Amino acid sequence: MANKPCIYFFTLYAPGHLMSMVEFAKRLSSFGNSCSINFFVLMEPDERNQLGSPLCSSYLRSLQAQNTPFKLHRLPSVEPPTSFDGIIERVGLYVRSYLPHIKAQLLASPSPISALVLDVCASDVIDVANELNIPSYIYHTSNATHLALISHLSCQEDENNLKDFSEAEDINVPGLIPIPSTCLLNDFLNRNSASSKWIMHCGRRNNQAKAVIVNSNIYLEKTTIKALAEGALLAPDTKISNVYPIGPVISLGKNKSKEQECLKWLDRQPMKSVVFLCFGSMGAFDVSQSRQIASALEQSGHRFLWAMLTPSNELVGYPTDGNLDELLPEGFIERTKERGLVWPSLVPQTDILSHEAIGGFVTHCGWNSCLESLWFGVPMVAWPLYFSEQHLNAFQLVNEMHVAVSLEIDRKEGFVSANELQRAIKCLMDEGSEEGRSVRKKAGEIKLACREAVEVGGVSYVHLQNLAIELGWKEVHSQST
Repeated sequence: MANKPCIYFFTLYAPGHLMSMVEFAKRLSSFGNSCSINFFVLMEPDERNQLGSPLCSSYLRSLQAQNTPFKLHRLPSVEPPTSFDGIIERVGLYVRSYLPHIKAQLLASPSPISALVLDVCASDVIDVANELNIPSYIYHTSNATHLALISHLSCQEDENNLKDFSEAEDINVPGLIPIPSTCLLNDFLNRNSASSKWIMHCGRRNNQAKAVIVNSNIYLEKTTIKALAEGALLAPDTKISNVYPIGPVISLGKNKSKEQECLKWLDRQPMKSVVFLCFGSMGAFDVSQSRQIASALEQSGHRFLWAMLTPSNELVGYPTDGNLDELLPEGFIERTKERGLVWPSLVPQTDILSHEAIGGFVTHCGWNSCLESLWFGVPMVAWPLYFSEQHLNAFQLVNEMHVAVSLEIDRKEGFVSANELQRAIKCLMDEGSEEGRSVRKKAGEIKLACREAVEVGGVSYVHLQNLAIELGWKEVHSQST
């Protein structure tokens, strides 16, 4: 078995991408060991190169400590781009600079390579796969609606004649409900911007891969997944070869660090009484917004656990531990100490969401956080920030899945008032709130559906099983009978 076929994975050095892809690889490995799994890993960032995440570094260390049978291949360090128009273009250029190193590693492989699985933002590696005659697959870490929207728009028009959506109220995609233009990044609405062209470029590359793997399932996005399968949302001569909706793919490993002190605090709270506020590894607010949040929590009367970070001054720098003295109103901690906890660092999010004391989640609407919340049946307040597809995710949570309370956001400034956040929290958490009862009930239903989907014989399991067979796993048939 020394020369058994191997699969190479390449992902961004960002928590929402790397961690999701590793968990996907773990699921594949559960079908046996007939294929070896290899990960291309970018060099850890230094002070000059801020494209990486400290959370990714700790996650990879824990992965190695678990003796996971994945081979990690660290790629040589490259110079980060110095000329770019926005973060999206910067990431695209950064990935391109790795193509020669990826090609060299693949050529040096002692075993036959059965597939190359690529992050959705690393789709230019398809060129290397094609050159070496290796089947390529795109792993889409976001939801199916985002995949459908980008795939549809990218194949409708020539990239040199792009329609501007900045004045449109809705974007209509065949098979989907109308999507408000406010759900998209401002740079994307201007179709001639560098960011928009990069997104469209990635969308066209989706259609060039052998298949696209998406972290969703038919219970979450029935209409969209049906439209993707039928191909109606693409141009007549364009079709994604295949779509495998295998979600939810989330990390459920228990955290053993000192951060579990916040779990001990939760142990002392009544069941479903605490609203949890956490905004991802990049989510942090300035003094003005932080104090609006504090005011909302104080006035709401509800118990709360708030993971607070301090913003970075770098373009893509990661936040640091929360400076409570600077960010919070004077006396806030003392006034709320009987019913609230502000935790000034990253938290073990899945451990918290699974805790019986949690009754609601104020989230930035990163797709991984959404899936984690739904896995544990926790309803949400949707507070999308300014990254990637978060506004689209919020729209889905509120208007299609009906598992979240909406929040009025000043889109230009990204600002939410204390009164508006207080309203949303009370709507979500108050026993007398009809909307709150509805989203809590729906979240509970989706929790059961998601768990059923990934069990043996479930819809996501069957898609994963079929994908494993396509990738070369020989043990799948015997395991599934």
